[in-house]
Amino acid sequence: MLRSSLLVSAALTSALLCTAGCGRDLEKLDLPWAPEPFRTSSEPHAAMPEPDCDVLPGLTAEELAGPPHEPLGLTRTSPHNARPPYTALPEVVMPDDVAARMTQLDLAYFRRTGKHLTITSGTRDATRQAKAMYKMLELGADVLRLYRNKEAIREIKATYDTGRAARKPPEEIMTAMHDVIRRQIDRKVYLSAHLRAGAVDIRNRDMTAADKKAFLAIVAEAGGITALEETAPPHFHLEVD
Repeated sequence: MLRSSLLVSAALTSALLCTAGCGRDLEKLDLPWAPEPFRTSSEPHAAMPEPDCDVLPGLTAEELAGPPHEPLGLTRTSPHNARPPYTALPEVVMPDDVAARMTQLDLAYFRRTGKHLTITSGTRDATRQAKAMYKMLELGADVLRLYRNKEAIREIKATYDTGRAARKPPEEIMTAMHDVIRRQIDRKVYLSAHLRAGAVDIRNRDMTAADKKAFLAIVAEAGGITALEETAPPHFHLEVD
């Protein structure tokens, strides 16, 4: 039984480590060898918790092709048509206006450092969020520890638990989870920061201190973009207005 539990936890960890994205999450997973989540008493207590910049397991082509499908007319991102100068991981999608801003940042960054940017995460629609969260729950992740908005995550997990208890097929459960996430978005409740159209992660583990300084200066000069440095994994989380 212990061996089975360890194998499930190892599978979850492997899936997350293979997915580059936002930090403060791996230490929050309920894994046998994981330390207690880092907390500080000085953290603000807002009425509506800020959305988390979350790491989710990658999805296979088969998983992406299966239901649920985002209905036409809802907010959905699309890959930027032109080949950009920056590097983007395969699953990254952004609205074209955001991709254009990233091209501008990359060109300015290249002029100052001679290097190009690597984008590790972009916008995530409700379909991708639901499928990835279903996969996490199947792997045994304690999602209640992963997100600060407890009311929103409990609503999604309850939908999963109800579907599992009724022995519904995975596609029906994921569709129900998708519908919950869509309703949350309609109420301006974003469980993940990446459900917002302007969210972008920039890898910075290969940046020197001078590179980081140059990048932040470029972001400030560009205007309409906020940057937050995250540490696990190392990256800048950007919010594009």
